[in-house]
Parts: sequence; structure tokens; C-alpha cells
Amino acid sequence: NIAKTINDLPNNIEQSVIKAREEKNGVGAKYDTGGLYLAPIKVVSAKFVEKEYSNYKDVSLHYKNVSSKVISAVKFKWYGENAFSEPADMGGLQQGWGGGFTDDALRPGKTDYGEWSVLSRDGKKILIAYPYEVVFKDGTKWELEQQ
Repeated sequence: NIAKTINDLPNNIEQSVIKAREEKNGVGAKYDTGGLYLAPIKVVSAKFVEKEYSNYKDVSLHYKNVSSKVISAVKFKWYGENAFSEPADMGGLQQGWGGGFTDDALRPGKTDYGEWSVLSRDGKKILIAYPYEVVFKDGTKWELEQQ
């Protein structure tokens, strides 16, 4: 009974984020990516990939350095859904959302890829994936403006 009571409690953090996003971008908005066009990294493709010998899925991203500087680290976010167009299981606090980072250097104009273990049981498609923080080799940093 205690476990059921705990599981039935509302996720106030998630509800606050949803409310703020919807107030800014309209009802039903799933993400806010204002300023993303200025990102020094562009995600070329994002998808769920099945793990070998398991029913769980990982997230795979291909991305390109579109800046003129060497990048030393990137933090990514992504949003995925299951076959019913509901938020996919990503193991995080916010349903459907996941994230990862890489600290592999990436020269200007070059493309790289990464795979992150999210242990998704029902992920079907990634709707959006984007960088939200990028650190350059010279020590400067780019961050996606969050309002």
C-alpha cells in the first residue's frame, strides 16, 4: 500500500517544467529550443538502437562540429516516444527525456557519433536531440539559452 501511495504521488518537478514550457510556447509544446540555430554542434541523426542480447534500447547520435573551433566536450538532451506516441521510458525524472555527454575532441567540420545507455524498454523514435552545452578547447563555452 505504501509503494502504491508513493507511485500515485504527482511529479511536481515535471509538472512545473511542463507548465512553464506551455506558458511560453503554447499548450502541448514538448520542448523549447529557442537559440538552437546558434549551436556549434548540429545533430545529424538520432535514433534508438537495440542492445545485443537484451530487450533494452540505447540512444545513438551522429553530430557535426559546425563551428570554427575545436570542441572538447558536449552535453546533449533528447526526447523520445514509444509506439503509442507517449513519452518513452528513459530512466530520468522527466518522462520521455534523456541526456548524455561526450568529452571526445571534435575538430571543425568533422562528424562523430556516440551511443548512450538509457535502458529504454519501450522507445520507438527520438523526436528531437540537441546540444545544450559545448566547451571549446580554448576554454570558452556555449550554452543553449534556457528561459
